[in-house]
Amino acid sequence: MGYGKGEEGSWLNWQGCFACGKENPWGLKLDFKRRGEKVWAEVVFHENYSGYPGIIHGGIVTTVLDEAMAKALLFRGIAALTVELRVRFRKKAAPGMTYIAEGWIEGERKNLFSTAAWLLYNQEVVAEAKGRFLKVKL
Repeated sequence: MGYGKGEEGSWLNWQGCFACGKENPWGLKLDFKRRGEKVWAEVVFHENYSGYPGIIHGGIVTTVLDEAMAKALLFRGIAALTVELRVRFRKKAAPGMTYIAEGWIEGERKNLFSTAAWLLYNQEVVAEAKGRFLKVKL
């Protein structure tokens, strides 16, 4: 699997990524965009990502939130790895519904970034996350 638009070797464009890679046949194929200090993506979960009938697996929701926080950094040119992730689920996520994932940076201390994200349905929080990411060199 190769890279999409952008610099060859760019983490922002690796097409094999489970969360955002367009060439990953099992992936979520998320397409994040920047809006001000936040990044966002529309998310429609396939029923194959269910943990129970009609309920998307919490690990899949967590993946979307983690990716939103990572993309908030990548859109600023910062490559980083997740070192801590805390998720709170407020409502169930269901297959076939349209959600919005948003991520942003809350703070920075040396090479450690504090981030946050949420998954929204009709402007209501379905799940939210706080994370810490360690800056790495590409």
